[in-house]
Amino acid sequence: SEKQAAEDRYSLEVQKERCEALLKSQGYSEKDFIYFCDKGISGITIEQRDELKELLKLLQEPGSQIEGICCYDLSRISRSISHTLEIFKILKENNLRLFTCDGAFMGDINGQNAKIMVSIYSMLNELFIDQLRERVKAGLEKSVEAGNYYGGPAPLGYKYEFYSVSQQENKNFNSDKKTRKKDIKKRLVVDKNEKPIIELIFHLFTVEKYSIKNVAQYLNLNGYRTRQNKQFATATVQKILENPVYCGRLFWAKRKQKKKTEQGVRIWEKISIYDIDFFDLPKGNHEAIISEEFFLETLERLRGRRKIRKNLNMAEAMSSITKQEYFDAHKKMFINILKCPHCGGNMTSSLQPGHKRTDGSIAEAKVYYKCSTFNAGKNLCNGYYSVQEERAFNLIKEAFFTRLKEAFILVKEYQNYLREKHGANKEMLFDKEINKIKDEIKNLEKNESRLLTKLDNLINMQLEEEKGSLKYNRIEKMIKDTEKDIEEVKKFKEEQQNKIIQAIKRREALLSEAKEQEKFENIEEYFNSLSLLQKRQLLEKVYSKIVIDTISNAKFGPKRLTLKEVKYNQYS
Repeated sequence: SEKQAAEDRYSLEVQKERCEALLKSQGYSEKDFIYFCDKGISGITIEQRDELKELLKLLQEPGSQIEGICCYDLSRISRSISHTLEIFKILKENNLRLFTCDGAFMGDINGQNAKIMVSIYSMLNELFIDQLRERVKAGLEKSVEAGNYYGGPAPLGYKYEFYSVSQQENKNFNSDKKTRKKDIKKRLVVDKNEKPIIELIFHLFTVEKYSIKNVAQYLNLNGYRTRQNKQFATATVQKILENPVYCGRLFWAKRKQKKKTEQGVRIWEKISIYDIDFFDLPKGNHEAIISEEFFLETLERLRGRRKIRKNLNMAEAMSSITKQEYFDAHKKMFINILKCPHCGGNMTSSLQPGHKRTDGSIAEAKVYYKCSTFNAGKNLCNGYYSVQEERAFNLIKEAFFTRLKEAFILVKEYQNYLREKHGANKEMLFDKEINKIKDEIKNLEKNESRLLTKLDNLINMQLEEEKGSLKYNRIEKMIKDTEKDIEEVKKFKEEQQNKIIQAIKRREALLSEAKEQEKFENIEEYFNSLSLLQKRQLLEKVYSKIVIDTISNAKFGPKRLTLKEVKYNQYS
């Protein structure tokens, strides 16, 4: 860790001093040094090591002035065998030198012994990190079983108290970070200022039967804030309600390693509080804020909220569809195009059960759209916004059907034009839009041909120059730049070809819809015959954005809807 590194031989300053001393002994001076430091980042992978990536990039640049690299030991470069061997290959290909302060490498890496040493050291480093991970994991497991909190930031409602192992009962112990020693430990204690917030959250959800969103809204409206002085989000409230630490239990190892990629990246599988037996959780040494019975009651109510998810999993298993397909099919009509008139945010839909009529029957359930920003529990939207789907559709219905009818009339005229010009069975694929794209592709192909000719000429010129000379290196750079330009042209050409495919698909879809619509007497009848997914897709072909404002007619009763803003797609 960074803290440990500051106290031992691996601190950055120590490494820097040792490397400088070694290089000076080899005849180099400080003006020859360039420093690359990935402070506090693990050497297991290179994914987040930006400085190492920059170094490797410079090593491979044509005409680079870098003669080699120096590090404290081989583990400072990487703890992965594959990464170390890959870097070693780059050094050899570019005739670079390698120095390590432990004396394992003193410049020359071309010998057979150097390659063997790299393999051995890399293997030992990777073995070390694996053993270290296992020891840390075993130590944490033992500590948690003994009732100690597993570390990380203290959860809301608690704080850390530092104490001396030899003076555990000393309440006046100085917990200043500068005075800590190795025998000083920390324990979880209740924060009296934050404890009422935790009690209120559990009370509102479990006793008062507030929804998680309403709990967050209540906290924010009454001035409660998180430790970072931010508003409570629904996700924050749910995380608190699912945390057994508040009833005195410890839930550690919330994820386990599922697999490891060839690049050393670990893939994790999450474990939730619902996947385990509560009574298998170890009891902590800290003071509980709520009772176990109260937490279990909360957990039972939270499980009820997961019923929809369980039904989804069942539907997925029975119908052999993915969750994404399920969600796509059940998204409401305006979910992607309706925006909040107050903050411009996206809308979320909800199904509100119908009211009970006087004759005992139940009215049909209605779909409502609410501002997702307001719905998240944060007061970032300056007003509550809700609109019924049926009323929203009625507001755009006439204009929508008019545009749809005009589009279908144009399609029929287009079909007649094709029949007259090309015969009944032949289709003209290249309309105005597609022809324009094809002209662009022709220009790109000419540009690509020109660049390929340039590349051939550069290669022939390079063959006539002495390898390693200044002119040879300049031509090498020009070759790489030209190859890069060719790749960009190919990529753009592929994008344009995909545009042609999409244009054809759009027109074919329109032709298909127009043909299908002929079976019905009018556009509205055709629209009502579509599935929810088809209705949504058709609306999204016509509209890209709809903003509907609500104006209250009276203190009570329905609000009047007004169309505030509309943006159309090219389809219409």
